[in-house]
Amino acid sequence: MSLPDIIKSRKIAELRTIATAMIEGRMQLVEGARKINHLRFAIDEPEHEVFKSIVAFEDDTEDFPLRDLRAEYEPNYLKRLDEKMNKLIEDDKADVLAACEEILRLFPDKSIDQTEREDGISS
Repeated sequence: MSLPDIIKSRKIAELRTIATAMIEGRMQLVEGARKINHLRFAIDEPEHEVFKSIVAFEDDTEDFPLRDLRAEYEPNYLKRLDEKMNKLIEDDKADVLAACEEILRLFPDKSIDQTEREDGISS
């Protein structure tokens, strides 16, 4: 496996981990969509159809603060933003999770252990 192939394989593994965490409810959908939106470029698939609903969701939620950034917002304004964000999550959750399922189907795990070890021995 060449170095670019190894890097892409690791990025696909990261993509699969995020999609799985979103499906299992271990990662918040907005955070996961932001990460997947970034990773689609890292795996050289920025225009793949499977990402369209996630990109649209991320576009709709890009102004909502997450994690430490939330502390910078006035509490009443943050509450209104959260209400809007929760409504978007409710409306788009099924489409985003379906896209995550499709990502797992379309981008199988191609880790070194499952394809070819660095010493050239197939496993």
